[in-house]
Amino acid sequence: MRKKHFAVIVIALTTLSLNVWAHPSDAPSVHDTMATIIERLKKNIPVEELKTLTTEQAETFLTEEEREILGTAYWMFEVDVPVTVSIIRHTGQAEIPHWLIEQEWEKTNYIVKNDGEDYEVWQKNFDAGHIGLGTNGFRRHWRHYYVAVQPQEDGDDLKITNMYPGQHRVKEMTEGVSTFVYDSEYLLEDVPAELEGAALIQSVESRVYETLLVDVFRTTPYPASPSPDQIVLTWSDDPATTQTVQWRTDTSVTATAVRYREAGGSTANGIVPAVTEPLEDKGLVNDTICHRHTATLTDLQPGTQYEYGVTDGDGWTEWIPFETAPGRAVPFKFIYMGDAQNGLDTWGILLDKAWEQEPDVKFYVMAGDLVNRGIQRDDWDSFWHNASGHYDRKQLVPAIGNHEDQGEDGPWMYLDMFDLPDNGSPAITNERSYSFNYGNAQFIILDTNADIAAQTPWLEGQLANSAATWKFVVYHHPAYSSAPRRDNQSVRKYWTPLFDKYHVDVALQGHDHGYLRTFPIYDEKKVETHEDGTVYVVSVSGTKFYDQEDPWYEEFGMTKVATYQVLDITIDGATMTYKAYDIEGELRDEFVIKKK
Repeated sequence: MRKKHFAVIVIALTTLSLNVWAHPSDAPSVHDTMATIIERLKKNIPVEELKTLTTEQAETFLTEEEREILGTAYWMFEVDVPVTVSIIRHTGQAEIPHWLIEQEWEKTNYIVKNDGEDYEVWQKNFDAGHIGLGTNGFRRHWRHYYVAVQPQEDGDDLKITNMYPGQHRVKEMTEGVSTFVYDSEYLLEDVPAELEGAALIQSVESRVYETLLVDVFRTTPYPASPSPDQIVLTWSDDPATTQTVQWRTDTSVTATAVRYREAGGSTANGIVPAVTEPLEDKGLVNDTICHRHTATLTDLQPGTQYEYGVTDGDGWTEWIPFETAPGRAVPFKFIYMGDAQNGLDTWGILLDKAWEQEPDVKFYVMAGDLVNRGIQRDDWDSFWHNASGHYDRKQLVPAIGNHEDQGEDGPWMYLDMFDLPDNGSPAITNERSYSFNYGNAQFIILDTNADIAAQTPWLEGQLANSAATWKFVVYHHPAYSSAPRRDNQSVRKYWTPLFDKYHVDVALQGHDHGYLRTFPIYDEKKVETHEDGTVYVVSVSGTKFYDQEDPWYEEFGMTKVATYQVLDITIDGATMTYKAYDIEGELRDEFVIKKK
């Protein structure tokens, strides 16, 4: 293809028609196909052999029809002119997907530079009409392939329609463009002249989890039993008058409930039946399905100490204390943590230290990436094991990180784990964003894995109508990162102007696996006082660490230190003290905000 085609493609992209559609009813389902293959493997291969299965071994269990589905129905779209399609895949991925070879795609000499990494280009010509592409592979690789499309003939306009899955987006392929939807980190750095200006179809990073057959079969060290465990308190409604409780049992328990009373009482105020739902992880070979139970207590009194217990149908747990939110402005503390994700046993020690040193905090905020693999229940089982005795007494306020949002079904396991307010942005799935008030503070939790712009009107409505003295926002991907190349430019573009306009006090972020506290920032500039700007914080509570780059906005930063942060709104209601502590309980950072 000669470069003179590209001006035509660029013009076509300005009016490109991109129609989003659901899975076509008459097309085979990759999801169902994978489920069938996984069940066949589990039925025919012993557990220990499953855990060491190779790609070659897995492929011997595929039928010809399944190979065809996995090679053509994973990523589909239509074009209105004959095109050349380029599959651009990371050179570090040793496994070449079977369909590239079987369908006679041609490997070229082109190399695309993307975020410092090399990508090779495989090409094939297609007539106008339907195009079906295959999976990223059966073994997880951290970078998903992406696609470029170019007309074969000079002067042809290009329209791409009927994209499946619908979250994929089309951009012009040029330096500085992200190769992933909703993620500004993985930017094109060097595009061969032969591909410059092509229609780049961005991939969805989390799709690397959709078709795994290798290193996917697991055992959980903490299988469910009839006895309730993984008990967690969240708020799904008004924190002053309601309390939601979730817990786990095995599938033998189908009817259960919560009883509660005011602290020190001799009889229960009431018993609330729970809703029971199965939670299935097909990759678990020792505990595939467990039951999750949810009950919400209502008509509680604000600022009151209560006790509760849950039943397995035969007996009750011990009485466990909790406290409702105050109905007025009072002093309170809460703890904020960044990514736990890796090293959950060490994170558990940090959580124990926070509990020991700050027994009077009211609740815990986590800014995403609670676990490493958010669609694998054994990771969640480890998380709950290490949080034992904490989140059943103090409420957990979670946000969604990219590690919770994996695969075509999104953060479904996270949403099954937590019952949260359904008052969030109507532009995205319920409970992926939400807000609540506690005392004289407002907390707005956002989802940076979803469409940033689409959530913005709801965010502005929350801030514009807030009467709170203190405003905190919680989200995962930083607007101001400890490594500026990881900044989320969409958050910077759409949300930080609202933080400026309505004066958000502190933005609590994650993702960077380092510690950063900015100067107060307004209009993307350092300002002198906290009254004039927002402080952006990044922290990590696990054991995976990244280097930092000393950006201009950094007031304090450190690397390779897991921390928890205590935010203390003091007795006058107009002063907040912030302190960051390490796993030894040593103070590592602090600042104070005073409102006039």
